[in-house]
Amino acid sequence: MLNKQEKAILFLTGCDFITYKKQLKIVEEVVLDNLFDNFTQFIEDVSTILTQKEIDKLKEEFDEVKLNNYISNLNSANISVVTIMSSNYSKLLKEIDNPPLLLYAKGDVSLLNSTCVAIVGTRRASRYGKDVTEQFSSALAKSGVTIVSGLADGVDTFSHQSCVNAKGKTIAVLGGGINNIYPATNTNLANKIIETGGLIVSEYKPNEKPQTYYFPVRNRIIAGLSKAVLITEATEKSGSMHTKNYALEFGREVFAVPGRINDIYSSGCNKIIKTCQSAIALEPNDVLNFLGKNFVENQTKVVQYSLTDKIILDIIDVNEVHYEEILAKSGLDSKELNTNLIRLELKNLIKKLPGNFYSK
Repeated sequence: MLNKQEKAILFLTGCDFITYKKQLKIVEEVVLDNLFDNFTQFIEDVSTILTQKEIDKLKEEFDEVKLNNYISNLNSANISVVTIMSSNYSKLLKEIDNPPLLLYAKGDVSLLNSTCVAIVGTRRASRYGKDVTEQFSSALAKSGVTIVSGLADGVDTFSHQSCVNAKGKTIAVLGGGINNIYPATNTNLANKIIETGGLIVSEYKPNEKPQTYYFPVRNRIIAGLSKAVLITEATEKSGSMHTKNYALEFGREVFAVPGRINDIYSSGCNKIIKTCQSAIALEPNDVLNFLGKNFVENQTKVVQYSLTDKIILDIIDVNEVHYEEILAKSGLDSKELNTNLIRLELKNLIKKLPGNFYSK
């Protein structure tokens, strides 16, 4: 049940003709209860913030019956509304310069104030990126840390899925409305997150479609919710670098997993480690110790492959690759390549396909 202040914020955030800065100023300076108790006074109070054209539009838009029906529809869809005035709004998120005034949520909203670590990275994760993401996410989840990510392809997907598999809690921050999961292939994962006690949140209206420019903006929420941000694999131009910048701006700790120096997908991680913008993360305890925790079960270093394994796996990556292409790119002779391909098949790391093609 929303109180009058929360309902007022829900109404204001639906007024697209009012900028975020003006909405925030109204929330901070105006008695929001007057929107319903004394509308004339409310209009007078916002007259120093809004233009006359905006005030006229505000008068046209305000309809309490329509607003109550909207809230009923949200309740019927099991969508919660958490405003910056709500008691369960994230205390960490409230500290940032431009916090969302409202979050639409599905799932356990109490997770907003749990101990959170963001795990982010490239959408085109290599086998190495997948393995280290799964290792860190699983260990942190088993240690009681809530994993925050963006439900995108690649590292985001692996971090959420590994957390769910470990019976942990995860928060997915969307770049569109809750009813428009992107990518659509992650719809089942989104449902699984909710079913297993996790949370999905968005500052956008439930039916709003994702837009390209929404994703960098939502990254401030991923960083804002979290005590630390871990980048497991990323290029220098990855969206994860936006999240890293937000984290540094908000005073959050940043960790990065190193990769090969000539691997483009690890170039972003390597660079921010080199320039001291992040701490190096070689195992989950590097992050957990920062949080005052320690992971005991199956303590291992990051999954390591032989150099030859890594060369072959990177060539195959996510696409089907013909034997001759692997032979040419790897620099191995046919005998050595055949031996390694068979060994990787036996480890279920690659599959041999008809026509002498290979895939992961």
